Parts: sequence; C-alpha cells; structure tokens
Amino acid sequence: MTAPQPRRKPKVVVPTTVQLGVSSRRMLLRGTIGSCPVCGNRHIFSRWFSMVERCPRCSLHFERVEGHWIGAIGVNTVVITAAMLLLLMAVTFVLFPDPIPQVMIAVELAIAGFGPLLFFPASRTLWSAIDLLMRPLNFGEVDPRFVLVDPDRDRAPKRS
Repeated sequence: MTAPQPRRKPKVVVPTTVQLGVSSRRMLLRGTIGSCPVCGNRHIFSRWFSMVERCPRCSLHFERVEGHWIGAIGVNTVVITAAMLLLLMAVTFVLFPDPIPQVMIAVELAIAGFGPLLFFPASRTLWSAIDLLMRPLNFGEVDPRFVLVDPDRDRAPKRS
C-alpha cells in the first residue's frame, strides 16, 4: 500500500486585467488601433507586415505560444466578412428598388481584395489583446514594472 499523496494547491489564476490594472475594453481598443495591448506602445511594426518579436516598452512577447497567429487570421477573416456583409446590406438598402449588381460586385471584390491587407496589423494586435484576456500572463512574459498584481509576488504570507 502506498502512502497518500499530499494535495497540491491549485495555482492562483489572476486575470490579465487585474494583473495590469487595465480594463478589457482598453486592451481591446489598443489592439484595434494597432498598438500593444499591455502598454499602448504604437511602435511595434517595423513595416506593414513585419511585427517586432517583443514590445520595445513593456517587452511583451507577442507570439505567446506556437501557432499564436492563427487566431489573428481568424479575427481578420471575421472582421472583413462582417464588413462585406454590412456594406452589402447598406448598398441594398440605399438602392432598394433597383440595386446595381455591377456596383455591388465591384465594391465587394475591392473589400475582399484589399480589406485583409489593410486590416492585417490591427488583426495581429487585436488577437494579442483577445489572447491576453483569455489566458492570463505568466511569469516573465512582460516587464515586471507593468504588473500591478503578481500572484507569485503578492501571495499572502503563510500563517504558523
């Protein structure tokens, strides 16, 4: 018979918004405008399609797990599809009695062709913000100066 294993305490999970002292709305807004969701730094793209590995200000590692950017592709697809649908509905509503199919097709093709390219940087930063809201920060993922509440650092002292 083996001795019973001592119970391990579950790791305390503190949401990213609490750790950083930033609201989820602000993080999503920062991601939407193409800046770092943690600190708001706008200088994270060296070119339109080239993003730095870490934020120069808060040192957030953007690709937190392998395959991280698949979510950005999904965000880009959803946003551009929604834009196409909304524009299609608006043009149909404005030109209701006699919609012009050639105009509608041309506009939809323009959005489908250029929309993903124009939204690319924002889709990456928006996905980083969404990912931070879904999976809290781990130790060392961001500069400690930006972390207000660290579950490992701010743990209550043990009572005797």
